Amino acid sequence: MEKHRGKKTVALSTAAVMTLSILAACGSAANEPTPEAPAAGGDAAEARGKITVSIYDRGQIPKEEGTYTDNRWTRWINENGPVDVEFVPIPRNESQQKYSMLFASGEAPDLVLEYDNAFVNTLWAQKQLLPLDDLIAEHSTEYKKLLEKFPELKKLATKPDGKMYEVARIMKPEILGMMVIRKDWLDKLGLETPKTVEELYQVADAFANGDPDGNGTKDTFGINLSQFATYYVDAMFQNEMFILENGELIRQFDRIKPAYEFKRRLFENNIVDKDFLTDTNGQKAEQDFASGKLGIYLAYASVISKNYDTLKNSVPEAEIVAIPFPASEFGQFGPDFNPPFQLTGSVNANAKDPASVMKYIDFMVSEPTVQYFANGEEGVHYTKSANGCPQPIDRDKNKNEMGYTGDYRMFMPTYLLQTCAVNDRSLESENPIDQEWIAIAEEAKKLYLDPNRPHPGFTHAKFRPALDKDLNTIFNDGWNTMNEIMAKAVVSGSAYTVDQGVADVISAWDASGGKKLEEWYKNWYQENKDSWLFMEDLYQMEFE
Repeated sequence: MEKHRGKKTVALSTAAVMTLSILAACGSAANEPTPEAPAAGGDAAEARGKITVSIYDRGQIPKEEGTYTDNRWTRWINENGPVDVEFVPIPRNESQQKYSMLFASGEAPDLVLEYDNAFVNTLWAQKQLLPLDDLIAEHSTEYKKLLEKFPELKKLATKPDGKMYEVARIMKPEILGMMVIRKDWLDKLGLETPKTVEELYQVADAFANGDPDGNGTKDTFGINLSQFATYYVDAMFQNEMFILENGELIRQFDRIKPAYEFKRRLFENNIVDKDFLTDTNGQKAEQDFASGKLGIYLAYASVISKNYDTLKNSVPEAEIVAIPFPASEFGQFGPDFNPPFQLTGSVNANAKDPASVMKYIDFMVSEPTVQYFANGEEGVHYTKSANGCPQPIDRDKNKNEMGYTGDYRMFMPTYLLQTCAVNDRSLESENPIDQEWIAIAEEAKKLYLDPNRPHPGFTHAKFRPALDKDLNTIFNDGWNTMNEIMAKAVVSGSAYTVDQGVADVISAWDASGGKKLEEWYKNWYQENKDSWLFMEDLYQMEFE
């Protein structure tokens, strides 16, 4: 896309913190030998800079490890890094209050690390943050390379004034949702993998009513609709609130009816569990899948993986494969995924030595530092397997020493790390069930990160534009009201039809001020269509 320097609206990430992965190994004590660290850079006679950097205090560091401001990792950073770093503790559950006090008193750290982008946007609006464009151009090597490799990152970090204010963590995209099918049932009933939503209905019907397990009893379900599964069916019909159509960002209503008529047919013909609405956490669907009674399972990949062993142990002949979401009259789409970027760091506008802050950022994003924080010291915390994957020497020791380090790595490019496990299953596992699942998951990754079958939203949910309080209320109420009304239309028979439900959704939307939000989105898109990070951008990125 062509770079647009006009008016731009600030992006909003969800306030909830993304859960950081538990790592396999950790670092050395200060008096232990360390691996070769990245060069500190600069002239040998150049004075060593000193900066302050925030660090979340979660109250979880073991007593013997020290404190969040003084431990084996902070010492390693100061001994191997290019600048002296003083860490400023920020209570995790009161981070915004603490930051507000520090900025008000002029004592805010030079590098502000914070997950809540909405709060960071308020700091930008108050002119508390330093533009990074010139700082990176003049003083960076490592982070500059990341921007060159991932130009989409600059789009995401740029504010309405056309300048970049944040650094980000870069990860390999990870699929969340998945659709798997009992291939052994397909084969037994002489059916093909469904390619359209109508074929999906026919296969699910056969799974529910054709005795695929051969026990002579009607005790199987064709597909599930509980928990997130209903939203995955919505995705097949592009039933998102706002979509791109004919060059405009619009609030759509025409996808609601076909999506919910499909769900209603499943319900009325006993193809799904009649109690799916009460299975809010999906546990009943998990049990049905694990016990071999569910033919098509829509859920998070991690949930399916968790139950796969039980299925294989209880029904050894079960054969599971991942399949693409079937196509509807609106196109073909895919499930949700974790995005490759997360904005996490900003530089204080009053930082006394911004160049030293940039040196620190470069040091922390360099591959040797990323590897060391991920794995610790070879021979002390891990050994390398035949394919180069780190194997922990003492898991308890590593957990004790590394369990608190995630927030020091908030902007590290973890995509640099070798993939050594899938859904917590080691690629080198000798367990045949592990290897079966890894093959299923790898195929799913190919299917679901395909730009020809994108997630139906106009951008990732974490990159939607920020709305003011009133507009945000309209958005959230519109989403919740639609799902509540249409769920009623699925289960109420002739007493409440899908057409009635759609009419009530539109009426409730208009009454809540929805037209105002529609106009806002329409104008926002026209102003930002050449500069925002949209869904299609995320599918074009290369991480290898």
